[in-house]
Amino acid sequence: MDMYSNELNALIAVKQNQPRPIAPTTLKKYIQTYTHITSTLNKSDDWITDASTDNLVKIINNLDMKYAGKLLYLNLFIMIRADTLDIQTLIDLRTKLTKKREIETKDYIQHKKETLPSYNEVVKHIDKLYKSHKYTDYLVNYLIFTYGLRNRDINLSIITNENYKKIDVARNYLVIRKTDCILVVNEYKTANTYGLKNIIVRSRRVLDCANKLKEGLLLVNKLNEPINDSNLSYYINLYNGCNESDYFKIHLLHIQSKPNPLKNLAKICITRGSQNINVLNTHYNIS
Repeated sequence: MDMYSNELNALIAVKQNQPRPIAPTTLKKYIQTYTHITSTLNKSDDWITDASTDNLVKIINNLDMKYAGKLLYLNLFIMIRADTLDIQTLIDLRTKLTKKREIETKDYIQHKKETLPSYNEVVKHIDKLYKSHKYTDYLVNYLIFTYGLRNRDINLSIITNENYKKIDVARNYLVIRKTDCILVVNEYKTANTYGLKNIIVRSRRVLDCANKLKEGLLLVNKLNEPINDSNLSYYINLYNGCNESDYFKIHLLHIQSKPNPLKNLAKICITRGSQNINVLNTHYNIS
């Protein structure tokens, strides 16, 4: 870590040694965020620590990007400046920008409602994948869409129940049983907060696909090698150019259109490994 500034090294140490250490992917994101803004502004050394609070506020306000992006950099400033006496100024700015982000998100979701494929279109696409014998694409699309999963969740191995009982490596697995499958997700974005996910998949089609694909990695590169989590989007083909977040929005909108949606909203929050419904509203404008 000698290549980093003292303030970034200090932040890394804090995040790695806190009672509940953050996920490596989140730490990598912090480092990338710090490196990017430092390079963009042509800064060096411990520039966030040494800057005045007023200058940091000006930097955030002058950034030409959405409020979500501004909050990303502002949160980095707050973490590095956590022990300073005037930290409240930055926290107040975060509160202000968070409210603006909520408005921005609401407008974005409304636009998405008008441009995203419908729930039935996605369901028909997934059905077609199975009937076309595209078993890998079927599993990827079905699991992400049905359970609100992120890309990293389905970077998994298919394994029989008998062999699963023998392993001691905490990774992601689709476990084949006699009449169903269990999706075991150890490695995902919010694992440090929500822990292991065990999802019983009672779909005969999923069971059939898993049996036909047999044991092994679900996704591999052209050399038949494991895929790095950061490159997964290149190998995941969802309907009509959608990403996993779009699939999640489509499913949420569908759930909201049904009577008494709270139970199913809570259920998909659990399988995604996400916030409770009240917090989720900030990001997806749930009514």
